[in-house]
Amino acid sequence: MKVRNYLLLILVFALFWSCSGNQGTADGAEANYFPVKDFIEVQAKKLSGRTLFKEVNVNGEKESSTKVLNEEDWLKELDFFIQADINRPALASAYETQKSERFLIHELKEGEKGKVKKVIVEYVRGDIKQISFQSKTENPFYTSQTRGVVILHGLTGLIDNFAVETIQEVVFSKPNKIVISAHVKE
Repeated sequence: MKVRNYLLLILVFALFWSCSGNQGTADGAEANYFPVKDFIEVQAKKLSGRTLFKEVNVNGEKESSTKVLNEEDWLKELDFFIQADINRPALASAYETQKSERFLIHELKEGEKGKVKKVIVEYVRGDIKQISFQSKTENPFYTSQTRGVVILHGLTGLIDNFAVETIQEVVFSKPNKIVISAHVKE
């Protein structure tokens, strides 16, 4: 009886082990597109302790701020880009990819559903120069369009500045336009 329970326990353990091992492999295999989220997370670590100068313009009203950010703060500031990552199992074949020496472009195929419509990675001499995205959400009552770009410093390879522009339209309301522009100071 004890041996049977012991064998059952080993079988269950082996099953969990094999499932978790396959899941890790599947996650690696799902990275069909440029890993925007991973890229931003690495940048946030490297930017920790640096100063961000940011200007937010909401319907013409501007507000500026300067702040030294830690890794967590950087992740919050760059969340628009993290949300633009298209490496999800449901989107594995939803994008058409074009690649050249200078550009890597992932564009949502016609008829496919996805919030992010396009991700563009620009290279200069093999190094990433900038990453941009376009997204759109719409239903009968609400439409939101967002464009964003991060530009990397040519020497350090770190984010030098970024911008995000969002236009939100709600039925029977005046559209809201939000523009965030920011640059990193040493």
